Order: sequence, then C-alpha cells, then structure tokens
Amino acid sequence: MNDLYRVLTAEGLKLKRTLALRLAICGPMIIVLLVFGMYAERGEKIGGTNPLTGFAQLILTIWTIIMFPLYAALVAALIAAIEHQSENWKHLLALPVDRVTIFAAKWITGAGLLLFSSLVLSAGVSVAAEILRLMKPAWSSSPLPFAMIFRSALLSFCAAGFLFSIQMWISLRWRNFLPGLVVAVIALVLMFIAIPRGVAFFGSLFPWSLPAMAMAPHNPYRLIAVGLGLLGGAVVGAIGCWDLSRREFC
Repeated sequence: MNDLYRVLTAEGLKLKRTLALRLAICGPMIIVLLVFGMYAERGEKIGGTNPLTGFAQLILTIWTIIMFPLYAALVAALIAAIEHQSENWKHLLALPVDRVTIFAAKWITGAGLLLFSSLVLSAGVSVAAEILRLMKPAWSSSPLPFAMIFRSALLSFCAAGFLFSIQMWISLRWRNFLPGLVVAVIALVLMFIAIPRGVAFFGSLFPWSLPAMAMAPHNPYRLIAVGLGLLGGAVVGAIGCWDLSRREFC
C-alpha cells in the first residue's frame, strides 16, 4: 500500500498543467454553457412540469451519450502519452516497485479524472439551473433537481468503468495516440446504429453505451449497466495490469 500511495502521488504531480486535467474541467463546462445559452434565450417557451429538470436531463444526456465515452478515451490516451512521449518506460519499470502497482496507479489516476469531471458537470449544471431560475420569473417556484443531477452523474461514472479499462489497456499497450481513439469512434458508431433500433438490452451490455443506460431514469436495465460497468472495469483493469506488467517497453 505504501508503494501504491507513492506511485499515485507521483501520478498526481505528473498531471499538473496537463491537457488531461484541463479537459476534466473544460469538457463538462462546454456542454453546460451551450445548453445554458439555449435555455437562456428561449427558456420560458420550454414547457414541462419542471423545466429545470429538462435542462439538467438534456445536459446529462449529451454528456453520457457523446462526450463521456470520447472523453474517457482521450483521458486514457493522454495519461499513457505522458510516459510514451517522454520515453520514460525503461526508467519507470526499473524502479523497485511492483510493475502491477505502477499500472494500477495509471488506472486509478484516470478513474479519478473521470470522477472529477462528473463532479464538475454536476456542480456546473446545478449552478446554471439556479441562475436560470433567477433569470426566469416563471421558473422561480421550480425546485432544483440536485439529487437527480448528482445521482445520474455518479451512476454514469460507475458504468463507465468497463469502457475506460478497455481504453486504458489499449492506450498503454500501443505507443501511438490513434488506436484508442479509433476504437472509441467505431464503438460510438455501433452504439448509434443499435440503440435507436430498440436494441436496449444490447445497450446494457455494450461497454460504450453503459453510461447512457445508467443515466436513463426509466431504463429497465439500469442496474445491469451499472453493475457491468463496475465489474467489467475491475476485471478488465486487473487483466490489463497483469498483461502490461509482463511486457517490455522499448
């Protein structure tokens, strides 16, 4: 555990002033600001019993279906690139630390960034919803859906474990930046083809659609998506750490 703590501390220091850390803040906030601008312009014309709930659900839907899978792939690629681009693997793997611990720290660091981005999204949606309520007198009595926002964001984060472990394994395995991103794009295309045709059960098994399935409040496979995301992430992560620890990086 002491070795893991030291390696995690080093990984945290490596993230300072990196694109991965900046994206954890900018990525969620871009979506919040875009939807906020749309609602601020035509907000009172938008119906519904609670327009703030619709505002939050629209942001969460865009985030989980489009942005989050791509962002997870990008985080994995950027974390791996820290070592790939600096040719640091020989030095890192020569340290008197178990190799599995080194790769496990990479996984934990990436998961921490995903969790941080989910919290940034939740906070951003909550603040934007409060501003909209102050701007629109007709919405002054609408309750802020704090619980729904944070619950949906955290469930999506848990369900993203499976896809993130796959992306992390690919990004660490290959030095090139492209394989992980190509896999993510192809997976999203498959998801967009299958789910609109009503293949909901497929969506609850396909790693890249699990965050969206976990966020959907009326999805009957919601718990399956969350459980598979957590279990698949742990299993694939463990196998990936074991496989990478046996490889020699030049």
